[in-house]
Amino acid sequence: MRMTKRKKEIMNLFAADNLEWVTSEIGTPPFDVAGVAYILNGMDSFNKKSIVESARRTLDSMVSDGLLEKVSSYERRQNRTQGSGDSPGVRCVVSRYGLPGQCRLIKHEDNGDYYIDGEFIRIN
Repeated sequence: MRMTKRKKEIMNLFAADNLEWVTSEIGTPPFDVAGVAYILNGMDSFNKKSIVESARRTLDSMVSDGLLEKVSSYERRQNRTQGSGDSPGVRCVVSRYGLPGQCRLIKHEDNGDYYIDGEFIRIN
């Protein structure tokens, strides 16, 4: 495993010093790929698919190296082809990444739907 500059930046997102700021920007851990790409590259990540794919490949390599843990959740996301932010969006499977042992997601029932809306709990 090679600890690259990008991997160090991603691990730094989980540091206690930065967690409050990161949480205000992209939400609580575990983080999704789009959120990590936004933190690392700013607004460019919204227009270039290659930036998001690069972040995903880095996160997946960190999972295989044992630095992060990957979980999947079923979430509602904004459809890029829809005109307004008020539209209902689409439901899809989202990969989320967090520190090993700290990104256990639980399903909760909300109006009969089973999905996870970016929340997590820590299981001891």
